[in-house]
Amino acid sequence: MLKISRGILVALLLLTTACTMLPSHKDDFTKKNEDFMMRVRWLDIPGASLHFEKEYRQELVERFEESEDLKITGFEMARADIDIPEEKVVVHYRLEYYILPSVTVKKKKFSLTWEQPAVDSSGNAYWRITEPFPELP
Repeated sequence: MLKISRGILVALLLLTTACTMLPSHKDDFTKKNEDFMMRVRWLDIPGASLHFEKEYRQELVERFEESEDLKITGFEMARADIDIPEEKVVVHYRLEYYILPSVTVKKKKFSLTWEQPAVDSSGNAYWRITEPFPELP
C-alpha cells in the first residue's frame, strides 16, 4: 500500500511539473513582443517585419530602406491592453530616434495591435501585428 501511495505521489508530482512547463499565450506573446522591440531597436527591419501580417511586411521593409539616415536610440513598451476573449493585445510603444544629419532626438508614441489568429493548416497560431507601422516625421 505504501509503494502504491508513493507511486501515485511521484506520478502527480511529475504531471504537475510537466504542466507548468507548457508554454502559455502570455509567454508566447511576451517573447514575440520582446523580439520585435529588439529588432526595431537594432534596425533589423526584415526581422521585425516578420511579426506583421503579410500584407504589411514589404511596405515596412521598403520604407525603412529609404531611411538610411534613421538611427534609433530607444524603443520600449509603455503599456499593454490585453483582451483575452478576443486574443488581442494593444501595445503602446515609445520610440526615440534621430535622422542624420540632425542629432536632435525625436520621440514618438504609438500603438500597435497584436492578434493571435485561428490555428493555421500546420497546426500553429502566431501572434502577429495587424496594422502598419506608423510613419515617422
